[in-house]
Amino acid sequence: MTFSLPQAWVLLLPLGLFLWKYGRRPGPPMWLRAALLVLIVGALSGPSLRLADAGSDVVVVVDRSASMPLDLDRVAQELISLVESQRRPGDRVGVVAFGREARVERPLSATGSFGGFSRPVDVEASDLSSALDAANALIPQERVGRVLVLSDGKATGTDARGAARRLAARGIAVDWRQLARPEPALDVAVLSLDVPSAVSVREPFQFSATVRASKAVTGTVRLERNGRVLVNGPFDFLPGTNVLPLRDLVEEQGLVRYRLTVEAPDDGVRENDQGLAVLRVEGPRRVLLLTHQPQGTLAKTLGESGMLLEVRAPFRVSLDDLDGVGAVVLENVDANLLGEAGLNALASYVAQAGGGLVMTGGRESFGDGGYRRSPLEPVLPVSLEMREEQRRAAVAISVLMDCSCSMGATVPDGRTKMELAAEGVVAALTLLNEKDEVSVHMVDTESHEIFPLRPVESGLPLGQVASGFSGGGGIYVGEALRTGRQQILRSEKATRHVLLFSDAADSEEPDDYRRTLAELSRQSVTVSVIGLGSEKDADAALLREVASRGGGRIYFAEDALSLPRIFSQEALAVARATFVDEPASLEAAPDLPLLGRLPTEGLPQVGGYNLTYLKPRASVALRTLDGNAAPVLAMWPHGAGRAVAFTAEVDGPFTGELREWGALRATLEAMVRWAAAESSPLGDAVVRSERRGHLLRVTLDLPPGEPLPGALPSLVLLPGDGRPARAEQPMRWEDEDRLVVEVPLEGSGTWHPVVRVGPRALRAPPVTLPYAAEFEPGGPKEGQVLLRALASVGGGIERLSMTGLFEDAPESEGSRPLAPWLVGLALAVLLAEVAVRRFLSGPRVRKPAVAGGLSTAGVMTAPTPSRETVRPTSTGTPPPGVTGAAPTGAPAETPGAEAPPAEKSVDSALEAARARSRKRMDR
Repeated sequence: MTFSLPQAWVLLLPLGLFLWKYGRRPGPPMWLRAALLVLIVGALSGPSLRLADAGSDVVVVVDRSASMPLDLDRVAQELISLVESQRRPGDRVGVVAFGREARVERPLSATGSFGGFSRPVDVEASDLSSALDAANALIPQERVGRVLVLSDGKATGTDARGAARRLAARGIAVDWRQLARPEPALDVAVLSLDVPSAVSVREPFQFSATVRASKAVTGTVRLERNGRVLVNGPFDFLPGTNVLPLRDLVEEQGLVRYRLTVEAPDDGVRENDQGLAVLRVEGPRRVLLLTHQPQGTLAKTLGESGMLLEVRAPFRVSLDDLDGVGAVVLENVDANLLGEAGLNALASYVAQAGGGLVMTGGRESFGDGGYRRSPLEPVLPVSLEMREEQRRAAVAISVLMDCSCSMGATVPDGRTKMELAAEGVVAALTLLNEKDEVSVHMVDTESHEIFPLRPVESGLPLGQVASGFSGGGGIYVGEALRTGRQQILRSEKATRHVLLFSDAADSEEPDDYRRTLAELSRQSVTVSVIGLGSEKDADAALLREVASRGGGRIYFAEDALSLPRIFSQEALAVARATFVDEPASLEAAPDLPLLGRLPTEGLPQVGGYNLTYLKPRASVALRTLDGNAAPVLAMWPHGAGRAVAFTAEVDGPFTGELREWGALRATLEAMVRWAAAESSPLGDAVVRSERRGHLLRVTLDLPPGEPLPGALPSLVLLPGDGRPARAEQPMRWEDEDRLVVEVPLEGSGTWHPVVRVGPRALRAPPVTLPYAAEFEPGGPKEGQVLLRALASVGGGIERLSMTGLFEDAPESEGSRPLAPWLVGLALAVLLAEVAVRRFLSGPRVRKPAVAGGLSTAGVMTAPTPSRETVRPTSTGTPPPGVTGAAPTGAPAETPGAEAPPAEKSVDSALEAARARSRKRMDR
């Protein structure tokens, strides 16, 4: 027996003393009262009884990676149903699915049946180790059971035997059932495409490809470099490993991508028929300028400065595009043109890879350009926060949200599109003023009111917005616009705006949208549209027309993760003044000398600037002399890189006198050179990267005799497609001058290893994974070896049949709480005590009163007459034959007078009342 609150037993002492002093009663009632006290204190202590037949927990772990059979879901659900049919009282079944990550599909349950897989997983990897750890966490520590693995045995994460040992330490065995594709008769797979780590421009080099064939076959080999075909012809493959010698020469610096494809008739696994490699062609670090004005002042200045300059229109950048780039310059570029992945890539490029970033101002930059709540906002040395002085006059906004069934689809991080849109709406509403008015409606085939038009100061039910639902068919655009018109025309605000959020591929029934938009335009109401999708989607033209006729803005969010940022951007454009469009004079700040010898007197006026605020620890070189005292030129080191913010417009209608300033070019060149400056090198240290299958091995060779770094170096692995960087992996010493680290590559694509040594970043040559590690050559027999090894750790077996699974599992020791039983028993004892005291226990015995003395109550009473006492006759004389005299001291009676009746004493009446009261209490 165990107690959840054993300290409660201490209460027995004070409560027992209280009962002895004030509730003591002889006989059975006293014993019942004592038992009642013990039962109450026992219930408070939380007792529970340990039982050895509380059933077992079985967790079914299902591999849902890409290498599994196509009918996996059906087969797995049938096996899980068979396991559930074996449950006994107390037995429970849970389900964990895994790919790159583990997902709990169903917690442990003693009833019901598994309804199918519902949570998405990344199928390009299979981390069996994390899945076993998830099963371990699912089974409570006080229970035991078994784990059943349904997999082909191809695991791409860390060694799963460690997780099996952790389960075995708890007495939980791992059983297995292999579900695998049939072994193909022929498999031709590209094992590797090996290129040098780096070459110089126009340097001839050789490289090779390794191809494995399960039997002799004649196939076709095709080699491309950046899409250009270099080799295309037949090749005779022998059984086993084949090495293909190749050569090339590259005339431009940057990152070069090679793609090798092999084709053979009757190849059973097409997924592993290609190889990828990237080659770094070295040269001077260059500056990448993204601008709409390739012949503008900034492009000419940087081109004439001697820096190697690459000028391009804004595009969705990746880390592959930034290899060999010393600094990226964004000249008045809207964040939506870079894409969410591009913003992530730029943030990683600066903070992790040690790159430089320069952002210049304008109507499409900083807050107006959608950088608030973006991955680049923390990188900038200025804050894009909104303060009270930036508020416009009060506005009214009607928000119309698409809640059709397509909004229920999930994104890679597990959230739905509806949740992201709701998060964006909530973020936008928090930017409004208390005097503003707003309404929110969700629309599918009809309008669903979240709340009508109301002032912000009255309080907004943001929780109702955040819990938005996804319902029926596509959004009816005409119905949505009519709802927005009805709401917004109720307001008298000077600025009235309608914001429509809709799926660019599922916007239906526009109806009389043109007439509705014309009426809104006559009433000076503007309409903006956020389309989820791309400009090529089926209904994108309709949404663009709605925004054009409504006099508002159009946004297309190809990545649903960008919705919160875009909603904030639109709210800022409507409700806040983030761009000052009036001339402002400049003054030199104390940190201007950090950029070199630049003039501090005779500074020009700017025609306008983006209103921002200097972050703590950032340096400011120029600021305005108006009431804002806002930074115009600010910089700071961020992570391993540097960032510069120039909030004035270099070329445009708000450049002002800045265009004629003689030191403009020197200032632009100085801030770009400051951002592109490399961190201090680490002597002659050399960093290398090598891919072995799906494992990446990175080494750092320190120069002999150099002092060792103060902190242990670590590896940051940056995905080339802009996904968030993985957590840093510490390196380990391999010998006295070399550190090494090995990490699995999570999915196909390009990976950029960066070794961090304190504040410095050393970029290793990038590597590629041509196909998911799931499709590396290897048949079902290799998978069986791993599954058997897992089972052998804890005594598991191969489960060809689900029968007997629970019989083989150990029984858990359950606990049954005893407090409810003790409370019930205490109620029974209480009733028994009342019954015994009232019906079976006699009254308390009291001492008789003493004649002429004090009663038990301490009251003087008269002597009680005996039975022989006879009342006198009416004449006052005793009857005949009776002798006696009146008591001594009694007054003499007057002859002939009638004797008065005997009077009751007041003291006697009080004593009688007390006796009745004591009798009631005793009952």
